[in-house]
Amino acid sequence: MTGPLDGIRVIELGGIGPTPFAGLMLAELGADVVRIDRPGERNPLALAAGLRRSRPSIAVDLKSPAGGDVVKRLVDGADVLVEGFRPGVAERLGLGPEECLASNPRLVHARMTGWGRPGRGRSGPGTTSRMRRCRGRCTRSARRLARSPPCPSSVTSPAVRCTSSSGCSPP
Repeated sequence: MTGPLDGIRVIELGGIGPTPFAGLMLAELGADVVRIDRPGERNPLALAAGLRRSRPSIAVDLKSPAGGDVVKRLVDGADVLVEGFRPGVAERLGLGPEECLASNPRLVHARMTGWGRPGRGRSGPGTTSRMRRCRGRCTRSARRLARSPPCPSSVTSPAVRCTSSSGCSPP
């Protein structure tokens, strides 16, 4: 497929949420995206097949030294690395920004976390259930204050952070 990103090589470290969606969008814009999945991974989400289209995937055990070496070789020849691990996980796997940029200084290391790097809840996953709990607290708080909810009616992305005067933050 050709498009505005034709010739850009992207490595997507598989996961849930925004990471596969970002990989899909980049692939459909013409980037050469390779998705790295865990061996035997089965995503229970109904959208999993749809989010995995438009790009090949390979199964690699990132926790093994051999698996880490495979991904590092791929990253060395890539333009972009997209990952959505919790803070500190990529570093433990030897795939953090410092390690990757040392071997490939032109690499764009795109990192997505559910709650951002600073603040309460940063080490937790950005799962739908946590987002809904936060949204529910925001909505209840707003109703008590007789205002419209500070959160959108449907929170669909872990990038959305709920805030209110009651201090709604990640659970």
